[in-house]
Amino acid sequence: MDQFKVILVIFGMVASFLWPTGVTAQEFPQGSFAELKQTGRANVLEVISPSVMKLSNGALIRLASIHLTDYTPDHAGPFALTALKIMKDMMEGEDVLIYQTKNSKLGRTNRMGHQLAHIVRAKDDAWAQGTLIGLGLVQVKTTQRNAEMAEQMYALEQYARTEKAGLWHDYEILSPDNAADSLNSFQIVEGKIASAALKKNRTYLNFGRNWRDDFTVSIAPENRKAFSKSQINPLDWNGKTVRVRGWVEDYNGALIEIDHPQAIEILD
Repeated sequence: MDQFKVILVIFGMVASFLWPTGVTAQEFPQGSFAELKQTGRANVLEVISPSVMKLSNGALIRLASIHLTDYTPDHAGPFALTALKIMKDMMEGEDVLIYQTKNSKLGRTNRMGHQLAHIVRAKDDAWAQGTLIGLGLVQVKTTQRNAEMAEQMYALEQYARTEKAGLWHDYEILSPDNAADSLNSFQIVEGKIASAALKKNRTYLNFGRNWRDDFTVSIAPENRKAFSKSQINPLDWNGKTVRVRGWVEDYNGALIEIDHPQAIEILD
């Protein structure tokens, strides 16, 4: 983890069960942003929600590639409230650097007009996403258009999980056998791929002997090129132990459809 300059922070106002042991106070996670492009610098006028900031340049920034497990527009649970407090204390009134995907046409804004970005405090390179992930307050959730920084974020998430920080104190990664208990929600599932097949140009990764009711990961034909571009053939994952994350649907058993390589971690 040294290669990512990963350092966790302790804030005195947060309950002690949230924090990993043996970390240094007042130090924040930093990242290497070579995968992204710095598109601006501005002052944070207000942190509106745990993942949205209003900047002095008029932009509303949504923190890319994170998932708040206990937050909706109508409800904020303890982890979301803690994340909000931390972002306010850490970022309001501060100058920040804005890092976005290098593709200027795709992935920089969402349907609500928010700019999608990684945010870094200018004075000390403190990384907003890295802080929340390392403290176990959010999960990593990359997308096809914002897949950068995955390796660094997964390293922080693994550290938080090992230390049982924040949500990882109670949250259990699902197994293929119990994935169906969490339909219609974003989940992380870990298991061994029992078979990999290509049918009508769609890739199926099956985690049991019966594809009609076992847990399956699917890759649509139009998304296979994202894997080919990274020189990855998902059929080569047969027999591999993996960790996959996405929306759990009901289709011949529980199913997660992925559209980019970073949505799945190869653990072998």
